[in-house]
Amino acid sequence: MTKERGKRVYRKATDQERQRHARVRQQIAGELPEIKRRAGERLALLKKEGTPLRQVLTALREERQRQGLSLADIKERSGIDRAALSRLENDEDANPTLTTLERYAAAVGKQMVVLLSESAN
Repeated sequence: MTKERGKRVYRKATDQERQRHARVRQQIAGELPEIKRRAGERLALLKKEGTPLRQVLTALREERQRQGLSLADIKERSGIDRAALSRLENDEDANPTLTTLERYAAAVGKQMVVLLSESAN
C-alpha cells in the first residue's frame, strides 16, 4: 500500500476573507502589548521565585544538605543515578517525573503531596 500525498491547491482569498484577516490582525496588534506586559510580569515572578518544580527541587536539595547527606547517599537510598541527581538539583530545565521526585523525597524522609487548587488569575 503506497501513501499518496494530497496536492496543495492555492487560491486567492475573497474580499470578505481579506477583511476578516485584517480585522483579526488589527485585534491582535491591539492586544499584543497587554499580552507582552503580562508575560513579562509572569517571567519576572518566575525568575524571582522559581517555578513550582524548581521550588520543590530546591527544597529537596536543602533538606539533603541539612541532613548532611551526599548525592551518593541519596543514590543508595533512592536508586537514582548520582549524575541524574546532580542534574535535577542544578539544571534549570530539569523535568523529572513525579515518581522520581517521590523517590528523592522518600530518600530524605519526606513525602510528596500534590495539590490542585483554583488559579489565582
